[in-house]
Amino acid sequence: MLSMFNGHAGPRIAIVAGESSGDLLGADLIEAIKRRLPNARFVGIAGPKMQSAGAESLFPMEKLAVRGYVEVLKHLRELLGIRASLRKACLKERPDLFIGIDAPDFNLGLERPLKQAGIPTIHFVSPSIWAWRGERVHKIKAATDEVLCLFPFEKPLYDAVGARATYVGHPLADAFEVDIDRAAVRESIGVTQDQLVFTLLPGSRVSELEFHAELFIETARLLYARYPKALFLVPLVTRETRDLFDSARYRLNALDLPLRLMFGHAHEALQAADAVLVASGTATLEAMLAKCPMVITYRLSDTTYRMVRKKMQLPYVGLPNVLSGRFVVPELLQHEATAENLAQALGNFVDDKHLSAQLGDLFRDAHVELRQGAAERAADAVIKHLRGRYA
Repeated sequence: MLSMFNGHAGPRIAIVAGESSGDLLGADLIEAIKRRLPNARFVGIAGPKMQSAGAESLFPMEKLAVRGYVEVLKHLRELLGIRASLRKACLKERPDLFIGIDAPDFNLGLERPLKQAGIPTIHFVSPSIWAWRGERVHKIKAATDEVLCLFPFEKPLYDAVGARATYVGHPLADAFEVDIDRAAVRESIGVTQDQLVFTLLPGSRVSELEFHAELFIETARLLYARYPKALFLVPLVTRETRDLFDSARYRLNALDLPLRLMFGHAHEALQAADAVLVASGTATLEAMLAKCPMVITYRLSDTTYRMVRKKMQLPYVGLPNVLSGRFVVPELLQHEATAENLAQALGNFVDDKHLSAQLGDLFRDAHVELRQGAAERAADAVIKHLRGRYA
């Protein structure tokens, strides 16, 4: 059986994140808690940022970073085994608190038996019950003692069913400056001020690159034909995703395109861009916080897409559109996600400076609303659950 805390005397917090965005949220939260509880120990599943902040990871976080029904089924036995091992370890060693960061399909199934056993559970990041499968709110209520919400419209959904929830704001809104010095950012990454820059964000998961790499490269090829002085920045977070993108470049004979692959530095690449092509997800929020016009796209297996589409409650999936309550940026999904459609939509932003400026003002207002000091507010909520023992 896994050993988690080995008799540690301070606050013992089990924690699980399932992908790179959760890793960033977890790292900020761990650091905020440790500023007040320096001897707190965090053990579970953590990515590199959480591990740098002091968390111990018992399994590679990449094991959880799969998306879509078909894709999850391929890894289901392994995922269930990991979850069973963590459940047994937590029930045996009884941490003071369990924090599940996003990854709801994995974490809620772990949180519920822990809560039933008297171990307090916090779920950090509300599942998208406002977008699809709204009935999950009852499952979430049964599994958690508290949900920490990143968006202001989420808390009322939990209030309505008597579930405890706290709006903390979004940590990414704290990470970006409200007013960006785009010239300074460009200088810092070696981009000239008059350069036309497109940033391409095809995703952080291997499965996303498998669907998106060739699509994004073909889109860049069309844009380059239209804008021959354009530069394309491609921030990728892992060696695996970089290798997949490189392989696609070779297959498509696209080595002549000015594609600059970057390890990380997504924030700088977004802040330097004139327009962004982004796979739906947290990266759409990052592009919004960078005040950059964007086109949102996504591809899944047809089977997964049909199943997801039936459950959707909103006509849009991108966070800028969800926050605005209307389409403010284009979404070209699945069969509409062609290189021709994407290149045309991105070109519209480049050619219409007034539209891009209006979008920048809208994004700035949304940024101010989300900038709440999220890590500290989330740490406040966590420490309330430890009060009487360590706080």
